[in-house]
Amino acid sequence: MRYRIIITFLILFAAITLGAQDQSYIRHKVRWMETLYSIARKYKVDPKDIALLNELRTGEISRGQVLLIPHKDPPAEEYVQDTIPETLHAVDLPESEAQEEFPCADFIATESYRPVVSLILPMSGPTFNNGFLEFYQGALLAVDKMKNQGMRFTLQVFDWNEQPVDDLLSGDKLGSSDLIIGPVYATEIGSALAYFRHSQIKIVSPLDPGAEIWVGSSPNLFQVQSTLKAQQEALIKYLEPHQATLWIISEEGEAVVSPEIRALLDNSLIPYRNFSYDVLQGREVTQILRELLSSNPRNQIIIASQNEAFVSDALRNLHLLMAYDNIPVELFGLSRWRSFETLDLTALHQLQVMLPLSAYVDYTLPEVKEFVRNYRMIFHGEPSPYAFQGYDVAYYFLNALYRLGPRFENCLDTLKLPGLQNGFWFSRNEAGSGFSNKGVRVVRYLPDFTVELLP
Repeated sequence: MRYRIIITFLILFAAITLGAQDQSYIRHKVRWMETLYSIARKYKVDPKDIALLNELRTGEISRGQVLLIPHKDPPAEEYVQDTIPETLHAVDLPESEAQEEFPCADFIATESYRPVVSLILPMSGPTFNNGFLEFYQGALLAVDKMKNQGMRFTLQVFDWNEQPVDDLLSGDKLGSSDLIIGPVYATEIGSALAYFRHSQIKIVSPLDPGAEIWVGSSPNLFQVQSTLKAQQEALIKYLEPHQATLWIISEEGEAVVSPEIRALLDNSLIPYRNFSYDVLQGREVTQILRELLSSNPRNQIIIASQNEAFVSDALRNLHLLMAYDNIPVELFGLSRWRSFETLDLTALHQLQVMLPLSAYVDYTLPEVKEFVRNYRMIFHGEPSPYAFQGYDVAYYFLNALYRLGPRFENCLDTLKLPGLQNGFWFSRNEAGSGFSNKGVRVVRYLPDFTVELLP
C-alpha cells in the first residue's frame, strides 16, 4: 500500500513538473489603445487562450491591467515586471537628458543630444493623395537644412495605412519619439493623443483645423492650422473704429460667423452697426445700402459670411456703390473667400479687400525663391501648398528642439521664426491645454491686381 502511494506521488509530481516546463507565461501590462486582439497579435497567440488564462468573461480589458500571456519558449527580454512603463521611451538617449527639465533660455545642444522625430503620413491606401507626398518632400528639405546647420537627430517615417493602428501606436520605434508630426486627420490625431497622453512626446497636427477639438484636453498637442476665431481676431487689429463707421453685414438667419464676430467686437469694446438681408431681396438692397453708407466719410465693412452666393451678392452691391456713387468702402472678409470661384476679381481689387489667411506665400521673398529653386532641382516639379506646409512645420519644430531643447513648449515665445507660408505664434488657451497657432497672415488686394502681405 505504501509503495503504491509513493509511486502515485512521483507520477503526479512528474506530470506537474513537465506541465510547468511546457507552459510559461509573459506578464503584460495593458497600455492605452491596446485591445485583447492587438495584444494577441503582438505575442502571436490565440485571444481565446489569453481570455481563458486570465478568466476574462468578455473581451474587455482596461489600461494598467496585468495579463498573463501563454508562451512556450519566450525570449528572456519578453519577461516583464509589474513596473512596465505605459509608454516606451528612446533607449539611445542618456537617461539624464531624456528626463531632466531644461531651462529653455540656457539650453545648449550637447554631442549626446539626438532627439527622435517621427513623421506619420498616409502614404498608401484610400486616404492617400499626392499632397501628402509633397508634404513629405517639403519636410525633407527642412531636414536637410537643419542637418547642414549642425543639428543631430533621428528621423523616422511611418505610413499610417501600412499596418493596424494598434500595432503602429504600440511599436517601440514610435514610442521612442520626442516629437511626432502627424497623423494628418483630426480623428487619427485623437487616437495618437489617447495613446501617448501620459508621455512627454509632443504631437503636431500639421494640416487639419478640425484637430482643434483636442487642444483643450491634450497639453502636448500643437495645432498648426489657425482657427476661424484666430483669423477674425487678426482682422480686428486692422479696424479703426475712432476714424471710421464700422458695419457688420450678414445674411438673415446666419448663426455661426456673425455672432462670433459680434462677440469679439463686444469684448474689445468696438462699436459697430448691423445690417442683415436675404440674398433673394435682389437689387433693392443696393438702395438700402446707399442710404446707410452715403452719409459717412469712411465706412469699414465686415461681410460676416462664408456663403459664396451671399458674399458674391454683397460684394457686387458694395462695388456698385463705390464705382458709381463714390461711397467710401473698406471691405474685410474671411479666409474661405480665397476658394470661392464666383467672386468678381475686379471688385475684390478695387475694393481693396483685406482677408486673414492661415497660409499665404509671398513669392518675392528671397527665402521663398530659394525654396522653390531647391524643390525644382531635387524633385523636378513646382512646390504646392502641401510642400510649403511640410517645410514650414518641420523647420519650425526642428528649430524648437535644436534651440530650446526637449521642453521647448515653455519658451516658444522666444522662437521668432516665420514660415514660408505660415505665421507661427503658439499659445495655450488655458492652463493644462495644448497649443493653438494664432499666427495669421492678413493680405490686401490692390487696384493694380496685385496682393500685398500686411505687417
